[in-house]
Amino acid sequence: MRSLPFFLVTLLLPAIAWAEPPAAPPEPPPTPFWTGPRIAASFVVGAGIGGIVAGAVYAARSDEANAATKQHCLTSDPDKCDAEGYALRDKATVDGRIATTALGVGAAGVFLGLVLAWINPEPHSSPTQPQVSIAPLLSGEQRGIVVLGRF
Repeated sequence: MRSLPFFLVTLLLPAIAWAEPPAAPPEPPPTPFWTGPRIAASFVVGAGIGGIVAGAVYAARSDEANAATKQHCLTSDPDKCDAEGYALRDKATVDGRIATTALGVGAAGVFLGLVLAWINPEPHSSPTQPQVSIAPLLSGEQRGIVVLGRF
């Protein structure tokens, strides 16, 4: 009878010695760089840059029209102009207002896009599942419900 356990040990020992360790769990796939919030932030920044470029173009047009009015107005009194001078002055004023508005909206768009990119963190896998616990609250002066959560 004593040889039977020894025999079993000699059969099982090589199987135990050569057994492979359990495989490690696979790593989760990496999250993509272009997530929804980053795409939205990129579009907002791009629109803001477009507004800044449009404002710069209109500012240049306003400056050209303003320079052209000097040929059609008196140097001693810039308010006295011929018809073309008044038309150029109106064009310079309108283009200047468009430039100011476009530059302001463009700068706000760039700022908003950068804020959107900053406040939206990269997605990450939560080590624990979200949990919500609800419990009644009864005391001498208080009654109600307590809600606790982990996200």
